[in-house]
Amino acid sequence: MLAFAIVSGAICLGLSPYLARLTLSVPDRSDRRWWRGRTASAPRQAATAGTALALGVLAGLARQPAFVWLALCATPLVVIDLEHHRLPDRLVLSAGIGGALLLALPGDWGRWAGALLGAAAVLAALAVLSLVGHFGFGDVKLGAALGLYLGWSGWSSVLDGLVLGFVLGGAAALGLLMAGRAGRKTAIAFGPWLTLGALLAPLIA
Repeated sequence: MLAFAIVSGAICLGLSPYLARLTLSVPDRSDRRWWRGRTASAPRQAATAGTALALGVLAGLARQPAFVWLALCATPLVVIDLEHHRLPDRLVLSAGIGGALLLALPGDWGRWAGALLGAAAVLAALAVLSLVGHFGFGDVKLGAALGLYLGWSGWSSVLDGLVLGFVLGGAAALGLLMAGRAGRKTAIAFGPWLTLGALLAPLIA
């Protein structure tokens, strides 16, 4: 497990300069060649590298290559959401479609069906909550992608992932309130916490 985590972290860290470039091109809806990225500053590269390393190590602990793909897609998503409060479809769909394909490779169709059901369950739960809470539709779509990975790990992981995401997001919001950096109506980027919850959940199942 440790060796896989080290390799996964190294892969994500090694690709972090490119992922930093994506944090600039992906949010631009008019950029049709967004996958090429744009030149990123040293601070942006450093922030992206730290995010990539942390997510990569957590993904590696799951010992499933699909989770490494999730970490690679989630790294620029986390940076973009914190900066713009947006979760672009370009990366969310990449995480979802790529995850569905990679999770199918082992040929364990029972777990793969569970992954699809997990995606549907998380999508439904967050869609309902978005009607009464402060969730954006981007969070709902990201939740569906994350539900694939949670469903692969089992129904307990689906529940744990959602709970952890809410707890971590709530703790972050409370911390900002106490620090005077946010008010009750301030929008909070929730995507990073949903992602972190999804990567932590399989480890405690």
